Amino acid sequence: MNDEHWENLKINLGKKFEVVEDETEDLLVDTPEGAVKQGEQNVLVVRTPLGKIKLVREIRPKILEKKYHYTHRQGAAAQTEYKFSDTEKTYKLRLFKQDELGDWEELNEESLQGVV
Repeated sequence: MNDEHWENLKINLGKKFEVVEDETEDLLVDTPEGAVKQGEQNVLVVRTPLGKIKLVREIRPKILEKKYHYTHRQGAAAQTEYKFSDTEKTYKLRLFKQDELGDWEELNEESLQGVV
């Protein structure tokens, strides 16, 4: 879902439902060198007749190459090295519904069968 589709989705949802939250966050990954930014995520929370729904769009650089570094020493762990694209991005859209306790439960295809 590119930027244009995301903006259209936000506009359409804003017309039909109350937008509770609309923000952008950094995606941080812990590495031995410390936390490293590996993308960003857009979070949109809307209030619907079914309750609060949260849409999360993750934007990450495309992985061009993946290398595994193995060691034959006992107790040493293998490491994975990634090479990322500077220009190409990958997008992932995830959907969550808030339950009665206030926790966010991720919706998948099976859980949407009864709703739609």
